Amino acid sequence: MLTAILVDGPFFIRRIRQIFPSSVHHDAKVMADLVWRLSAAHLFERNQPKRHLFRIFFYDTPVFTQRVTLPVSKQSIDLSKSKEGQFRVAFQRQLQRKRKLAVKLGEAREADTWKLNEDAMADLLGKRISVDDLADEDFTPDSYPKGIELRMGVDLATLAYKRQVQQVVLLTGDGAFSSAAELLRHEGVDVVLDPMWQNISEDLFSYIDGLRSTCPPPDRAADFLARIGSDNYDHDDLPAE
Repeated sequence: MLTAILVDGPFFIRRIRQIFPSSVHHDAKVMADLVWRLSAAHLFERNQPKRHLFRIFFYDTPVFTQRVTLPVSKQSIDLSKSKEGQFRVAFQRQLQRKRKLAVKLGEAREADTWKLNEDAMADLLGKRISVDDLADEDFTPDSYPKGIELRMGVDLATLAYKRQVQQVVLLTGDGAFSSAAELLRHEGVDVVLDPMWQNISEDLFSYIDGLRSTCPPPDRAADFLARIGSDNYDHDDLPAE
């Protein structure tokens, strides 16, 4: 079975940062390795025939290059030189070096507002910190990616109509893919959703043939990282590149 794997980049990064310890959140090499390994893990499943990889498609946004005013310190910075900007540049370069992995960039509107990070929001709501404790690094630009859904939809339609693959795996938690998934199934393609342990709407089960998350739950993330470093892993969980 020939399998194409499509990864919603912003969703993937957000879920990895929710599941894995902060030490990897800005480690471009480890994050790129996780993209490849967690995607390729779908090619291996106990008691199932081995799949063959068509290609991994990773959809992301370009790095912001505009100057903005930070929300707390009010300093003016170039976002491309910020910690997150430098990480995204290095991360995308690492991905481009991966075998059979294509990076596809959408567009992004200019960032003119800021949003509070989930960890900081949880600490604030839990009364572990106060508003006065917030720092610039607790915020990210409030801009949404444009073009990612369109690019994914076009690629899914192409895969379906050209009958290039027999299976498609979607690493995303967004229901926006449902129309494309329905088209794939109509054309006889097996559709698997990997929401990375995020809860999904019951309605989405009408558009997929299977549900499988290859990343570890939070309580196993540390052991998972240790196995990457030691290369002591089972192919069902973590295939080598």
